[in-house]
Amino acid sequence: MVWIYSIVVLCATTIGAIAGLGGGVIIKPCFDMLGYHDAATIGVYSSIAVFTMCIVSIIKQLRHGSRFDVLTVVMISLGSILGGFAGESVFNLVNQQFSSQGTVKGIQAILLAVTLVCILIYTLNKSKIKTYRVKNKAVITLLGFVLGVISVFLGIGGGPMNIALLTIFFSFDMKECVVYSIATIFFSQISKLSQVYIANQFTAYDMSPILFICVASVIGGYLGTWLNNRLDNRQVEKVYIATMACLLLLSCFNAYRGFFG
Repeated sequence: MVWIYSIVVLCATTIGAIAGLGGGVIIKPCFDMLGYHDAATIGVYSSIAVFTMCIVSIIKQLRHGSRFDVLTVVMISLGSILGGFAGESVFNLVNQQFSSQGTVKGIQAILLAVTLVCILIYTLNKSKIKTYRVKNKAVITLLGFVLGVISVFLGIGGGPMNIALLTIFFSFDMKECVVYSIATIFFSQISKLSQVYIANQFTAYDMSPILFICVASVIGGYLGTWLNNRLDNRQVEKVYIATMACLLLLSCFNAYRGFFG
C-alpha cells in the first residue's frame, strides 16, 4: 500500500507542478479508488503531499527567476487561508452527517466531476470568453476565499479552479497561472493542516505512509517544476487538459462506487 501511494503521489505532484494543479486533484480521486483509507485520512494525506510539493516548487520557481505580484498573491492567499478553515469545517460537518464513508466520497466525487466539467468547457472555449484584470483587493480576497473553501472541502488543493479563475479574472497566460496557483495552494493547505494540528487530530490518523508521501512529493515537485520551466504555454495547457479529462472519468467512477458500489 505504501509503495502504491508513493507512486501515485510522485506522478500527481509531478503533473501538479507542471500544470499548476498542486497534485491533490489527482491524489484524492486515486486514493479514493484504491480504497485503503477513509475520506478524512485521504484528505490529510493529500494536503501534506500538496503542501510539501508547493514548498519545493515555489523555491525552484524563484531560483529560476519567476516573478509575481506580491500583493495579488497575498490577497488571494489570505482569502484561501480563511476559505480553507471554512472548507474544513464544512467537510467535518458533512462527514458527521453520514455514517457511510462511501457516501462522503461519493458526494465529493460528484462535486469534483461537476467542477471538472465546467473547467473543461471553459478551457476549450476560453478564446471566446472575455477576461479581466481585477485590481480590487476585496474582490481578489473573495476569489481566494471561494477557492479555499472548495479546494479544502474536496481535498484537491484547488489547482484546476485556480487556473481557470486566474485566467478569467487576471488575464494570466498558462505559465503565469502556474506560479500564482502553486502559491495560492500552498497557503490554502496551511489552513487545512493547521486546523488538524490545533484539534490534535493527527494522532487519529494512520501516519505510517507520511514519510514516503513526503519524499515522493519532494521529488515530484522538483521534477515537475523542472519540466514546467522547459515547456511552452501550449505544451503546459495540453498536459492540463489531458489531466482534467482523465480525472473527470475517474471522478465519475468514484461517484458511482461511492453510492452504488
